[in-house]
Amino acid sequence: MSARRVVRAAERWSRWLATAVRVAGWAPLAVFSAHVLASRLLGTYRVFPSLDVPMHLVGGAAIGYFFWRSLGIRESRPVIGALTITTASLLSLAATGTTTVFWEFAEWLSDRYLGTHAQDGLNDTMLDMLLGFVGGLALLTVASTHAYRELPQPTPAETLGNRNPS
Repeated sequence: MSARRVVRAAERWSRWLATAVRVAGWAPLAVFSAHVLASRLLGTYRVFPSLDVPMHLVGGAAIGYFFWRSLGIRESRPVIGALTITTASLLSLAATGTTTVFWEFAEWLSDRYLGTHAQDGLNDTMLDMLLGFVGGLALLTVASTHAYRELPQPTPAETLGNRNPS
């Protein structure tokens, strides 16, 4: 691959990433900001430890939204090509699941090396990942259902295969 092609590819990826962050990055940023506010500034998790459940659900939905929107923007076409709704949904769900795993890795590293207490054992970690995945799955189910409903509906002639009854 020539240097010129590498530069063009890098430019396409950069444009896609910048647009994705601008268009959809607000959702995970809002959830992360609420998490930092609740955990670090207000100490809400100490008073209401069960707040962790809706935060992971909403976090999974926010990440699912980010990936769904990122795959649907025009700037993604030169990088990954046109995707069907099903393919975009499955890729978004896989990316959401991967993100939940890496979030838990980050919590473990934070506990281990920074002395935080983000994780409360294996059950807590597994539940957090499940909730993030379920949040993403719920969002992607709604988004893909809406996308399918927005598709143009075939006319009766198209449905019958344009058969001429002669």
